[in-house]
Amino acid sequence: MVFASLTTGIATIVQLGKTSAIGVRTAIWFMMMSTVCATLSLVVALAWRSVHPEQMFQPRQRPQLLLSLTCTNGKFVEMVSETITCSADVESASTRFELLDITKAIVRGRRPGKRGLSDQITDIIFSLVPNNIMESFQQGAVMAVITFSLSFGAAAIANDEHDSPLLLVLAHMSNAFFYIITWVIDWSPIGVFSLVASSFVSLGPPDDAGMGAGRLMLCNLVCVLLVQLVIYPILLWFTTRRRPFKYMWQMLSCATFAFGCASSLVTLPVTLRCVESTREVSRALLHFVLTVGSIVHKNGTAMLFPNAVVFLAATASSEIKIGIAQMVIIIVVSVLASIGAAPIPNSGLFMVFSVWASAFPNDNVPTTFSYLVAIYWYIDRMSTLCNVLGDTYVARIIAEHVDETFESSEG
Repeated sequence: MVFASLTTGIATIVQLGKTSAIGVRTAIWFMMMSTVCATLSLVVALAWRSVHPEQMFQPRQRPQLLLSLTCTNGKFVEMVSETITCSADVESASTRFELLDITKAIVRGRRPGKRGLSDQITDIIFSLVPNNIMESFQQGAVMAVITFSLSFGAAAIANDEHDSPLLLVLAHMSNAFFYIITWVIDWSPIGVFSLVASSFVSLGPPDDAGMGAGRLMLCNLVCVLLVQLVIYPILLWFTTRRRPFKYMWQMLSCATFAFGCASSLVTLPVTLRCVESTREVSRALLHFVLTVGSIVHKNGTAMLFPNAVVFLAATASSEIKIGIAQMVIIIVVSVLASIGAAPIPNSGLFMVFSVWASAFPNDNVPTTFSYLVAIYWYIDRMSTLCNVLGDTYVARIIAEHVDETFESSEG
């Protein structure tokens, strides 16, 4: 699904970028805003966690590792008067010793090793170029798949710029995957209930991770408000020199619809009508930017990934540190994964696994992922709202740059 969706999306951008300046500007603004949103999300999550360490996303305590030892005489080793002896006939509390996993070799399932920033960057570079793309598909190596999709989409459109049969097949594959996921989503409440129920059974009563899920929602809300009420208004004012909130108020209908259906593709007809009613963007431009944007520009989705990854890393059973290399990976993969995510409800939830696997390849996804599933109905709607509004703002900015306003198109 990621391959088909990303390949067709990149091919569309490359094709339109060759034929007009609009395509180039659209691609630049889409990538720039997704990167800004992903970076902002990561900064807010890390800053909140550092300022309120006692409240924000506390790591859960690891269970004790206990073991008993037997001697050659068949008796158990036990502690007697601060002396270790081989005298216990049966296993008891005095024969159990706590194993301190200082190097975390047991928790991580591998030998400890010191890896610097250069080693991690080298691993990233090697992960971009797969030795066997089919093996990468099988193992879910998202970095390799994304790199291959980018080059494959550009090469496919360069070979045949108009009505490429190959891209047509990939487009149909992408649509088929969308329909399949839509059918799966109809049954998703059962899966969500099972995940949450099993989580509560295994984790016991609500703990810091459960409170962290609520704070994750609040952290996501802060990011949305910063983007919608600070960043985009400033950009609109600097690029158009007009009052931004007047234009933003006219997008209320599509924002409400997007929050309700959680799908930027389903919201597209409403979005087209809202932007056209402003009479500030030409019909040709708004149809191009909004249609392409509903598929490849998901700045809200790119914004949710860093928040989710920081939450999972903080609530894991073992300590997981987020260094500079991991920060770069999270931002880059979040942007690329947002392009490959389907514009339908809950599609971003599956991409969280890909972002996590890219940033922390040696650590399994924590069991607290079920908390993210439980609150994803809210996060997904906020992300869709940002996706839709982001497309409308980019359309207005590009219209001002290339003189494609509604008035100029009629003149």
